Amino acid sequence: MSWHLECNGNIFYNKLQAIAENQKSGQPIKFETSELYDSYNFTNNPDTSLEQLCKTEALRLRDSNEEVFLFYSGGSDSHYILQTFLDNNIKVDKIIMVKSGYRSADFEIDDYALPFVKKLGVEFEVRYPDQKYYRDFYLVQPLQFPTQNEFWHHFRLNNHFENLQASPKHRINIFGKEKPKLVYEQDKWFTYFMDVEITNQPNQHNFYIDNPTIYAKQCHMLKNAIENEKDPKEYNQITHYNENQDFWNRSIGRYKNEIFPLKFLNENGCYSNKDYLAIQSAEPRLVTAWKRRNWKLVQLFGTDWFNEGEPSLGTIGVFSKFYCLSEKVIKTVDDLYPNGFRIQ
Repeated sequence: MSWHLECNGNIFYNKLQAIAENQKSGQPIKFETSELYDSYNFTNNPDTSLEQLCKTEALRLRDSNEEVFLFYSGGSDSHYILQTFLDNNIKVDKIIMVKSGYRSADFEIDDYALPFVKKLGVEFEVRYPDQKYYRDFYLVQPLQFPTQNEFWHHFRLNNHFENLQASPKHRINIFGKEKPKLVYEQDKWFTYFMDVEITNQPNQHNFYIDNPTIYAKQCHMLKNAIENEKDPKEYNQITHYNENQDFWNRSIGRYKNEIFPLKFLNENGCYSNKDYLAIQSAEPRLVTAWKRRNWKLVQLFGTDWFNEGEPSLGTIGVFSKFYCLSEKVIKTVDDLYPNGFRIQ
């Protein structure tokens, strides 16, 4: 699988580099999936259960790699993957947990993931930036782009510790990306991806999407649940608003049969803003330096490619192609939304 950006005939894995090419050439940025997706028939709902498909994928990854590392957050997506390995006695060589270095924002790892992992007898590692790392990055070093993808410019630097550039070729690194996104347009169901939600590095395996059969199974599970339980006017809300996280997760099996027993969602289905919590705990001078860094990004790239003109809110997403579940057809965002993407 290769998830990448294209602009003016060039391939990019770094969003800021793609933006620079867009501004220089005036050509649009495109988000490309693998040719596996273009040739896959998404109208077919696989007969095999999601559990069996995931077991088969876990065995394949184990058999084809000397080392299997799992990046685990304690959230329902990565927990489902870990449980698949555990339930089927498939060896995981190491579990990697990445924190921000701020206790207030690391509750998911500290309170749920770490206590669970410690009981397993599986080797694990906790990675996080210490305060020296924050000071060096924000106060000492010049403006730099240390991560491969550069989609987000949060204050927390935990994504630096998901960088796989030094990962050996014999190791596969499994990430729990990504839940299916659906829209119902022109009386048909479509699924699509956004570049800001998909990272791609050497030796990174996005468990739920790098295998189109697993992804298609989840899409049809979600589509069927929406049609059975929701009013048509709600169809396009499920994968776009936080209040639907619980339904979304349950529909694709993340909570089925207490597969995810670690914690419960908040009553409204929303998650805490971890970046805000970290900022509240941080040295004021680091926060000021972070804001100054983001201001420099605006000076370099302008405001058009940042949400609300603010790098801290991330770059504006680029759509992949839209793959139809109702008939074998592929559309673009312009085909479906000639007046601009809007959820109705």
